[in-house]
Amino acid sequence: MQKINQRRQRHFLTSFRVTLVVIFGILLLGAGGAYAASSSENTVSNVPLSPPPSRIVSLVPAVTEIIAALKVDQALVGITYHTTRPARLGRCAVVGGFMVPSLERIKALHPDLVFISSMHKGLRDKLAGSGCRVIELTITSLADAYAGIKLIGRLLGKDQEAVRLVENLQEQLTFIRRKVVRIPLSERRRVMPMLGMDKVLVSGDDSFQNELIAIAGGIPPVWGKQGVVVIPDTAAVLKFNPQFIYASGADRQEIMDFFSQPAWAEISAVKTADIHFFPAALTSRAATHFGDFVAWLAATIYPDYFSSPENMVLREEVRERRALDLDFNYVKKAEVIETVIADFKHRTLVVDLAEPMQILSTLEGPRQGVTTVGNHYLPPPTWNFVHHLGSVKFEDRVVNLLERQSETTSLLFTGADMKHLVLQSASFKEMKVTALVTAGVCSNAVRMGAEEGRYYELEEAGDSGKPGTINVIVLTNMRLTLRAMSRAVISACEGKSAALQDLDIRSVARPAFLQATGTGTDNVLVVEGRGQTIKHTGGHSKMGELIARAVYEGVIEAVRRQNALTEKRSLFHRLQERRVTVYSFLKDCRIDKGIAVSSLLAPVEDLLLEKRYAAFVENSLALSDAWQRRQLSSLESFKNWCRRIAEEIAGHPLEDVPHLYYGPELPKPLRFALEALVYGVEVRDHTISD
Repeated sequence: MQKINQRRQRHFLTSFRVTLVVIFGILLLGAGGAYAASSSENTVSNVPLSPPPSRIVSLVPAVTEIIAALKVDQALVGITYHTTRPARLGRCAVVGGFMVPSLERIKALHPDLVFISSMHKGLRDKLAGSGCRVIELTITSLADAYAGIKLIGRLLGKDQEAVRLVENLQEQLTFIRRKVVRIPLSERRRVMPMLGMDKVLVSGDDSFQNELIAIAGGIPPVWGKQGVVVIPDTAAVLKFNPQFIYASGADRQEIMDFFSQPAWAEISAVKTADIHFFPAALTSRAATHFGDFVAWLAATIYPDYFSSPENMVLREEVRERRALDLDFNYVKKAEVIETVIADFKHRTLVVDLAEPMQILSTLEGPRQGVTTVGNHYLPPPTWNFVHHLGSVKFEDRVVNLLERQSETTSLLFTGADMKHLVLQSASFKEMKVTALVTAGVCSNAVRMGAEEGRYYELEEAGDSGKPGTINVIVLTNMRLTLRAMSRAVISACEGKSAALQDLDIRSVARPAFLQATGTGTDNVLVVEGRGQTIKHTGGHSKMGELIARAVYEGVIEAVRRQNALTEKRSLFHRLQERRVTVYSFLKDCRIDKGIAVSSLLAPVEDLLLEKRYAAFVENSLALSDAWQRRQLSSLESFKNWCRRIAEEIAGHPLEDVPHLYYGPELPKPLRFALEALVYGVEVRDHTISD
């Protein structure tokens, strides 16, 4: 064992010992994307129209997203763990990751159609004799994306729906072109996407990324290299001198650390802190949401231009109304109203009261004489506009468009889409509570009391500049005193925090170590109500219980709708939420010379697809949180369990499990568990004797 460990110290395997093809695939799967080379079957004419497939396995997240958007995902039986949305896909079997899906699990699902990418050449050959159709798609340009959507629609009997989806995407891009065409060429900014962390990994000259940048009004780089991912030299990057850099939010810390190196100090984007992050599914996937991404990207590249009234294209107006049923005698009307403000669609929950009432809002404080309460969704392209205009002026603008009065209206503001609004009720005898909840937890979650607050009001003017993330409006069929309303805020917040803990939502700042208790911009609004007077809404009161329960269940459902996070999500997803993947762990392990990461990736992922080993690692997650809270006095018994698991995998006794991982800090129980799996596979498959 000592000799083996000495060899490990001499031979540290970095991420770039695997081939560029493997790096490319891992980068894309980490960002949720997958792109295939050309295929003879990537034509509509070669695809039979009937019978439509009834058991589909999709190994390409972009294809899975298209199938879901066409609302024919009931035929999906298998997906990779890189597909996380929509939440209803949680019923599908996970067949592994994008790079090394399990052939055995795919065949066990008896598919009649499998979607693959060019990264799955070997898998295609193995599936050829199984009696299922295998289709490889090309999605390297926007034209390919449109053709792919239409192909899938034709294959699944959704021709018209696919055409409408393509038309909607094209309309979005045409609209952004219309907005940015007025920007003078002299003011256009050089934009560079980052697709990786260890080196400058960017899109090639022929990539759809460059098309999106150009549509957003940016100047894309020209490297003289083609391909979805290329590696330009440092001199080429310095010569291009990007003024705006964007990447996946999942890579935020790594990207910031990378560009903090002295070699990049003179880059314009580094000097002006113009490095921006977007959801991973938007930055590297040409599927069904690239129209949304281009709008957000353009508004972020040119915040002043998109905030100027003279550059607005559309008339501000009310577009649609959707009625809601709120069974309270003091509610005159409730609806979700869609409007156009600053050229983008907004949605506002509006609850009109039958008479003026007192409310308590954590955003505004106590207010008297309120006749309308609500929650307004701000689409991402307008966030800079709101910051530029000021929250008070923007609220007045919204209220006027809704034909209400600012003096009698109290609104909350959220970045969670109002399409995912939840109305959750709880009752006991004559008491009833309804919580109206919006929630998003993927970009702003915090653990209060354990994280740094960076907004210091004594030195900074204005507000935090971010819309609310978890917003709750509480209605009851009783009349709450001011004291009861104040205590109701605590009950609501405790219900919210309990929901986040039961969902195991992670803090954005330290996801591997901390569960979140909320987000940095949560708000609660309590309406006074009418009926019998209630003074007590605390934890021992029935009204307090109902408030907390309605909020708890409302947050659970709102997070499912907005972020597709449920209690039963896969272990792979829970690891990703902690910024851990099997590949990222392996590449930071000291592995014996001659053993490539690519040879360990598949067998370790296969283990995690087995309930026994998945449960073992899930136990390590629970122990990690307990260890972080100092609730465990020793990890010796768990380390012994890790050794037994490694022996079980290896097939013979082992002296111990060596320290393999030397990457970014992880909780010890999680590190021990993953090291046990890796070492067991290494010994079993590469004949390392103890």
